[in-house]
Amino acid sequence: MSCNIFQKSIEHLKGLNLKKAHLFNNELKLHTYEDLLFFYPKGYIHLPSLKNISELSKNNNNNYVQILGKITNIEEINYKNKKGKIWRARLEDQTGGIELVWFKKINLLKNVKKNITIIVSGKIKCFQEKIQIIHPNIQYSEKNYSIYPVYSIPSNLKKKGISNSFMINLLKNLIEESKNDIDEFFFQEFLEKKLMSRKKALIQIHFPESLDSLFKAQYSLKFEELFLLKLFFLSKRKTAYSRPFSKLGKNFHNFYKHFLPFSLTEEQKKVLKEIWNDLKKPIQMNRLLQGEVGCGKTIIAILSMLIALDNGFQSCLMAPTEVLAIQHYFSIKKMFSKIGIKIALLTSSTSDSIRKCLYHEIFTGKISILIGTHALIQEKVQFKNLGLAIIDEEQRFGVEQRAKIWKKEDNLPHILIMTATPIPRTLAKIIYHDLNISIIKELPLGRKPVKTIHFLRKDRDKAFEIVKDQISKGRQVYIIYPTINTSLKNKNMNLMKGYQEIKEKFKKLGNRIGILHGEMNFQEKNIQMSRFLRGETKIMIATTVIEVGVDAPNASVILIENANFFGLSQLHQLRGRVGRGIHKSYCLLITDQEISIEGFFRIKKMCETNEGLEIAKEDLKLRGGGDLIGTQQSGKNYFRIVNLIKDYKLIKDVFPIAKNFFHKNPDFLKKTKNIFYKYYKMNGKDKK
Repeated sequence: MSCNIFQKSIEHLKGLNLKKAHLFNNELKLHTYEDLLFFYPKGYIHLPSLKNISELSKNNNNNYVQILGKITNIEEINYKNKKGKIWRARLEDQTGGIELVWFKKINLLKNVKKNITIIVSGKIKCFQEKIQIIHPNIQYSEKNYSIYPVYSIPSNLKKKGISNSFMINLLKNLIEESKNDIDEFFFQEFLEKKLMSRKKALIQIHFPESLDSLFKAQYSLKFEELFLLKLFFLSKRKTAYSRPFSKLGKNFHNFYKHFLPFSLTEEQKKVLKEIWNDLKKPIQMNRLLQGEVGCGKTIIAILSMLIALDNGFQSCLMAPTEVLAIQHYFSIKKMFSKIGIKIALLTSSTSDSIRKCLYHEIFTGKISILIGTHALIQEKVQFKNLGLAIIDEEQRFGVEQRAKIWKKEDNLPHILIMTATPIPRTLAKIIYHDLNISIIKELPLGRKPVKTIHFLRKDRDKAFEIVKDQISKGRQVYIIYPTINTSLKNKNMNLMKGYQEIKEKFKKLGNRIGILHGEMNFQEKNIQMSRFLRGETKIMIATTVIEVGVDAPNASVILIENANFFGLSQLHQLRGRVGRGIHKSYCLLITDQEISIEGFFRIKKMCETNEGLEIAKEDLKLRGGGDLIGTQQSGKNYFRIVNLIKDYKLIKDVFPIAKNFFHKNPDFLKKTKNIFYKYYKMNGKDKK
């Protein structure tokens, strides 16, 4: 696009004064002509769906309708015996008339004129045998269009006169002023593949001449977005070199033949082969290992670290909590006890004297495998030759935290990410082929799916009947709260108050009720968890500190208070604390009667499926894919029109075309950098 006009401030656009331009800047994040041009409609009104006035009757009361007609009369009326006025207009079409009423004057009324064709929408009301629409929405029509755009406008802007009609007029002014400056992006060979020119597509996306034109415009603009994204990923991957692992050596073969604690399943063997194929290449492995809790992801990680060791490289495994890091350390140390591999543990609790020794041994290469928490990303931790970095439970780390691991080496280490529920950003990158995925679907022998049940607060006692029944059978229970002592919306959302309530409700258990939260020090946490793992504690009252790293096969119930306050992936991780043994297990979700629509769908999805990948896909729909190029993990991504889930088929069509184009034109993005970076500047991002 021509830089001169599209970088102009929208305050210069006809129909937009300085005051309204500031509203657009602050509320809609629209600053330039380009920003506004790419502010696509959220939907469309198709005229064949409009009603004739003659079709309306008293039976339509409260029904939402849309009518095409003209204003034939407008009058201002004083209330009888009251201060104030009402404004009334008559709308007519070829079949009859209807009354429009406003109880307060709004800016829109200044522009309502007689004998101008408009579209009126709103709910039908009946008053004194008359059919009315109170405070209708109005947008202006032109005879040559049968489809009208509907823009997403916050309610506070609508109150200040930024209506849908205002947006339509503004976009018409913008297109009229700038349409001759819209440059073409694709070559003729692409336009012959059912694509519109960029100029035509951008006009048709706002003001489609027909449904067919609209669909072609949407297809073309989606194609362009996906094409550019794939080129970016390919150009980035081109420079992501890593050192290849050329052999399976003595450590791997010795452990696999003599010390493997159990035989690998066919799926585990398949996943290990996929990882080995990646490790042999000089390009950085970037692979996600997804599988339910207890499916055997850790043994795959161990075997991968042995491959690194046999090729002369160090490995690290970063876990999100000290509990999980220590669990990994002792588990792996026990497996390696007879083969002489030096491993070490580094967490925030590691003493200064031990740290100094560890730093030296890591730097000199004496330590082959380092296991730890966020402590691994400190600048003082310098590896001699880090070849493999494994991130466990990646949803608990920020994007920048994870990246610090592989930025420690000039030659990038291979990356293996492990989780039961990928965060939306990770799943989005899988969908767009920037991250490969291996899946272990099989559950351990004898393990049963967890039954998830939703209880409203008024039926909370029914949930506690299940708790009592399981305790009577010798099982153990988790009860989870969103906060420790902060008062949110409901009296039962506070862990400390909940702890007192549970102690009263289960007096017979005495001191067999434990408590665990993030404000306790490591020693206190360790005591509480040890008691629970030994079976001394029957009920553990906790926050999400137990989300990962707690393996108690005897725990058969997790009851989550105010479950709607938790994210979908977080709920699934919490559910993973039970069902780890052979006993039938339950996840009980407690909510109020009134919860948000998004909260309702999270709870519904939890009750419908136990599959982590399905949960992650739903989380992606609800939360968005985040910033695939930057660091945002979820939320609205920077795509203007592509939908991560709905457009999957188009992704499969576009990416091979982009890949083939990239191989023939590897420097294309460098030559057109201004186009690419402007294109991905949405939402105020500045990709440098």
